[in-house]
Amino acid sequence: MGTNLATLLYNILVAFRWIGLIILTIASMAILISESAKAKLSPGKVLAVAGSAIVAAVVFWVLPSIVNYARVDATTLVPGQPIGGYR
Repeated sequence: MGTNLATLLYNILVAFRWIGLIILTIASMAILISESAKAKLSPGKVLAVAGSAIVAAVVFWVLPSIVNYARVDATTLVPGQPIGGYR
């Protein structure tokens, strides 16, 4: 990272990712506990909630990087200037 701003933004991104993962974990545990309180908890429901939480965590962790790659590659696919240049 070159500048202090880039370092600060990177640290904010990492903090945002960890806070989001913690919130996702708390939400998935709350869903699991509420489902177990409602009815007899089957292994299928436990696996479904755990699998959904893992997929959500992976998507939450990877999404900012994918958006950044798309933003950087956008000028490669669609040039910033029209074909033939400006008049």
